[in-house]
Amino acid sequence: MSITRTITVRDHEVTVRTVEVPDEAPAREPFTAITGGRRTAAWTAAVALFVAAVALMPTVVAAFR
Repeated sequence: MSITRTITVRDHEVTVRTVEVPDEAPAREPFTAITGGRRTAAWTAAVALFVAAVALMPTVVAAFR
């Protein structure tokens, strides 16, 4: 068991809230992270290039005027 305290100050009044948090049960399955592969990297790069192109669009248009 662990104890968590939250202290709130509002209009010069202090409120302390104490909560007992039970310990977590051990996980039955090991944690596995979701990782991307080459396809995810390609999509990320494509979206990053698109966002950069849209962000620079006013500068490109102003250069041709």
